[in-house]
Amino acid sequence: MTAILPPRPTDATLSVTKAARLLGVHPNTVRAWSDAGRLRYYRINPRGDRRYRLGDLQRFLAAAENAPIELSGAAGEGSRRGFDPSAVGSYGSSARGQHGTARGGPELDPIAAERHRRDLALLETIARLTLTAGELDEDLAMALREVRDTFDHALVGAWELRGGRLMPRVVVAPAGVTAPRLLELPRSFGILARALDAAPGDAVVADGGDRATLTVLPGPRSEMAATIPGPEGPWGVLLVVPETTTSPGSADRDLLAALAAAIGTIVNVDRRQDEVAHLLHRAEALRRVAGDIGSRLDLDRILAGLVDHAMVLFEGDRGAVFLQRPDGRAVAEVSRGLSAEYLTAVREFPQRSLPAAAITARRPLFSVGYRDDPRGAGVRAAVVQEGFDTICTAPLMDGTETLGLLNVYHDTPHAWSPDELETISALATQASVAIRTAQNFQQMATWTAQLQSIQQLGARLNHLSSVRDIGLAIATELRQLIDYHNVRVYRVVGSELLPVAMQGQVGEYVDETPDQLKVAMGQGITGWVAQHRIAQNLPNAAADPRANTIPGTEEDLDESMLLAPMMFEDEVLGVLVLSKLGLDQFSDDDLRLLVIYASFAAQAMANADTTEQLRAQSTALERQLESQRALLQITESILTTLDARAVLDGITERLGGLIDCDNVAIEVIDPTSGLLRPLTARGIHEAHYLEPWEPGETGLATWVVEHNEPVYVDDERADPRVNHFRTAGTVDGSLIVVPLRGRAGAIGVLTIERLGVGNTFSPEEFDLVKLFAAQVSIALQNAEVFAAVEIRAQTDALTGILNHGTFEDYLERTVHDGSNFGLIMLDLDDFRTVNNTMGHQAGDEVLSRIASGLVRAGRDTDLVFRYGGDEFTFLLPHTDAAGTLHVAERARAAVKNLGGSVTASIGVATFPADGDTASAVLLAADRACLLAKRDGRDRVATAAEGLVLAAEFSLQQPTPVDSEVTARLR
Repeated sequence: MTAILPPRPTDATLSVTKAARLLGVHPNTVRAWSDAGRLRYYRINPRGDRRYRLGDLQRFLAAAENAPIELSGAAGEGSRRGFDPSAVGSYGSSARGQHGTARGGPELDPIAAERHRRDLALLETIARLTLTAGELDEDLAMALREVRDTFDHALVGAWELRGGRLMPRVVVAPAGVTAPRLLELPRSFGILARALDAAPGDAVVADGGDRATLTVLPGPRSEMAATIPGPEGPWGVLLVVPETTTSPGSADRDLLAALAAAIGTIVNVDRRQDEVAHLLHRAEALRRVAGDIGSRLDLDRILAGLVDHAMVLFEGDRGAVFLQRPDGRAVAEVSRGLSAEYLTAVREFPQRSLPAAAITARRPLFSVGYRDDPRGAGVRAAVVQEGFDTICTAPLMDGTETLGLLNVYHDTPHAWSPDELETISALATQASVAIRTAQNFQQMATWTAQLQSIQQLGARLNHLSSVRDIGLAIATELRQLIDYHNVRVYRVVGSELLPVAMQGQVGEYVDETPDQLKVAMGQGITGWVAQHRIAQNLPNAAADPRANTIPGTEEDLDESMLLAPMMFEDEVLGVLVLSKLGLDQFSDDDLRLLVIYASFAAQAMANADTTEQLRAQSTALERQLESQRALLQITESILTTLDARAVLDGITERLGGLIDCDNVAIEVIDPTSGLLRPLTARGIHEAHYLEPWEPGETGLATWVVEHNEPVYVDDERADPRVNHFRTAGTVDGSLIVVPLRGRAGAIGVLTIERLGVGNTFSPEEFDLVKLFAAQVSIALQNAEVFAAVEIRAQTDALTGILNHGTFEDYLERTVHDGSNFGLIMLDLDDFRTVNNTMGHQAGDEVLSRIASGLVRAGRDTDLVFRYGGDEFTFLLPHTDAAGTLHVAERARAAVKNLGGSVTASIGVATFPADGDTASAVLLAADRACLLAKRDGRDRVATAAEGLVLAAEFSLQQPTPVDSEVTARLR
């Protein structure tokens, strides 16, 4: 049958042995008193083990002070002996009292009983401190003061064992006595070391002469010490220095051991309270930290708060948060107490380091003495230079993705407990959520702002109407979206990509030229993007096999590139290219932004193309209308001009102003040689166009004359018909060559040239030149007809020399000019006889032969006229009297040699010597001629000689020129 145990008491209990020690009797005596019902006890298990309440023992002692207690003997003799208070031990007395011999047993010593009561009261007080523990130092001071005051000890102190040293924690002395200042001691020192090395629960004693004493007070004194137990070994040592010199007894040592154990309980309770408080504080701090960083969306503030909170939670000396970049590097976004050199040295991941190991393990890791840890071999030099001792690193993870690291550093050794590692792990988890949330929010905010910016930029682009203006706006505004060093805007022109805008921000880009940057479709990475219509993000452009190095630049330059095609209605209009020095400089987000912006740019480019086309069409129509108006004005002008040379000069002048060109030239066919003869030219190569053609030489102009067709050549280098200049060499340009048509075919060519590669003429300009050439042809035909009519009006039909009317006109103009000249009047002698004897036809032949001879007798500058039927005159510009006589003699000789029997009478005069008007000088020459005829004919007379006839002579009318009808009537 199972025994029913009484309820266990709530206050402190003692075993039989400890109760006997407290009462100062043998344990069997305690059992006898218990069996007799004199001393209350409790059974704690079915086996019968007993426990005694401290309060019951104190009441038992109080009763013993008033009356002796008779109990049966410990040996079971049944005799009654009185309770002997002298048996109760105390400090400074023997553990056993003196037994009397009276029948009722020895009486209890009141002094011993009082000391016993005080011992129990002291233990109760210390036990109560255990239940109401506060600050450890205050509790220790109270306990040690109770020990000191209870027994009037000279000094009571407690040392704490820390590592290999004993640190004085609390020292108390009697009131009015200043406690000595105790120093830190090694663990091996004297009585303190003996206590630490003694068996658990034993106290040690050192007498005044013993070297083990501390001798903290003057005079020889005994000292007692006992180990204060801790949760994981000795916490420290309790030292008692009694006021008396009596050597402490075994009961004193037992009491000191009990006191040390009670104080150890206070220490352990305090330690537990500290740990619980610390855990509660850490949990509350973690909750507050999580709430603090989790309630924010500003990433910088989150990271700064994370570092600051972590350093406080874990008492770190330094801290940092590293975030991992797309290129694999970990950059310290926020740091405390770390140098820039160290942060730079440890940002390359992965490398042999504890953070890299923590990322692999996906949990926090720490290292004490990190500089010597093989896990940190890759950063050892940086750690040594920085000087910290311990590092704890916790990876910040979002699922399987590594966001970064939270690092806490201690300058002195700090072994992280499992609880601390668990706490920093929880903190890292909360921080990861907050960081990812902030990043997502920041990304969304960034995307929203960027999309708004793109829309605004796109709207501004659509207000521009020039491709070049749009290109410059793109190059300028893209920096608001993406950070770069160089931007290029390409347009597709035929099979080439030509840069319409470019901006370089650093030295490697600022000297780029359009000629360097233009590429063919499909050539290089730019041409590849245009051909395949696929945007590209090149983290290392130099390593891409599609990329071509720009001539004159470094081949292995570390450069990142973004490229996006400008697409509109499934057509590639161009390519946007961004460059930046360094590797992995652009993200996929940057590429998405560039693609979106490229679509806006393409729309703007398409609008600009349409606007430019409409503008070009409008300009062309306006220019065509203006050209036709100008053509009408020019046509009116040239059609009213009957001078062929003036017509040609006017053509070259006006055509050059009407059509933008570099050279204009007109060439006509020489009827004598059949070669093209340059007549007029204007422009850069004027002198070369005026070079004469050589016999057998051919070119585009001769081809046009031969085929009587207009030709337009947009690249004169590529047309084999083009005959390049002999001295100027081959040039780049375009040509329009159109025929000038006469009644029987082409009579010449009009050539217009525009220099430069790709600098071509428009179809409208070609049509305008053809219209212009047609009008020119008409004007030349009119001038030719007019010239023929004018020649017929000015010349004598029979002889082909100038006629009488022309003579009068020239004479008047020459006199009007005022320069001197000579005048010869020639009259054939007896020419009528030739007509009468040989007939008019023979006479006409003789007359024609004589006219030709007279022309040969004169000089190149002299003019010969048929003045009348058989009369001729000479006008000799800038000739004096002697020169006039000389020509007159040659004319007389020519007539005599050619006319057979016909001779000539000649009179000469000069202006203004022989007359200052036309009629006066003519009259003077006519009188001289009449004088020569009267004086024998076949001679020359001067105006001075003719003055003899002045009184009887007036100007004679010339003999009429016989017409064919008149000749037959004669």
